[in-house]
Amino acid sequence: MSRSVLGGLVARRLCLAILAGLAVASSVTTASATPIITGLHKTGTEYPVGSPGGKDSFWEVYALPTAYTGPITAGYQAWVFTGGAPQGNVPRQWYPGVGNGGSDNVGANGARWIGLQQDNASALFPGNFTPPQEDYSVIYRTTFQADSAGVASFSLLTAADNGISFFVGGTVDNANPMRPTMTGAQIGSESIRLGFLEWVNGDVPVVAGTNFLYAVVRDRFGVDLINPNIGNYGQTGFLVVAVPEPSSIVLTGLGFGVMAIGAIRRRLKRLA
Repeated sequence: MSRSVLGGLVARRLCLAILAGLAVASSVTTASATPIITGLHKTGTEYPVGSPGGKDSFWEVYALPTAYTGPITAGYQAWVFTGGAPQGNVPRQWYPGVGNGGSDNVGANGARWIGLQQDNASALFPGNFTPPQEDYSVIYRTTFQADSAGVASFSLLTAADNGISFFVGGTVDNANPMRPTMTGAQIGSESIRLGFLEWVNGDVPVVAGTNFLYAVVRDRFGVDLINPNIGNYGQTGFLVVAVPEPSSIVLTGLGFGVMAIGAIRRRLKRLA
């Protein structure tokens, strides 16, 4: 058997194997009805690192603790903090490369920290309090699209001061006046890594069309290290640097399969 004939047989068999694999992948995708997620945005990407910040068009301040009676009212776009390096109004803990060792998270994948007030990372409850005190939470919201209803897999690379939990859908639960949360489906579990990035992964149901993703950011009460009779809340904010689309791997695999078949067909034509 000549090398050209042998090469043609191998190429044809490889082509058939790829077609079979694509058929299996297509059938699995169809059978599971995995939703294709689009339009989910990272935080602060509209403002280049090192430039002044501004309002984030995609993330809004959605709910505050009912115990809060200050001047801020929820229902506005979150603020992107100015700067790509530690400044007086942004805590050093949010920049692990400077404050805590490790790598600098600001600008990772083009994302930046966002929070409640323009260029001001102060606590929602300023001043000193007598311990113990309850932590408080602020809820942020953004949207994404799903092409069908079903269960989608999410992987979010995030950091927050102090903790962050993600939910899809639901309504605000104000049972705890300091710790509002969401009644929707939670993605994974709470991440409490301060300025260090961590993956939050989980499978949750989505509806066809527009969905809401909620970030519940918890600020912890800390007792003063010198005087244990007083304590205070630190600054609050969060960062989302990666929002992979659940179906991207399947779509990429199908694309490479089609490309491979095209290359094999061109080889067969040369051998004919």
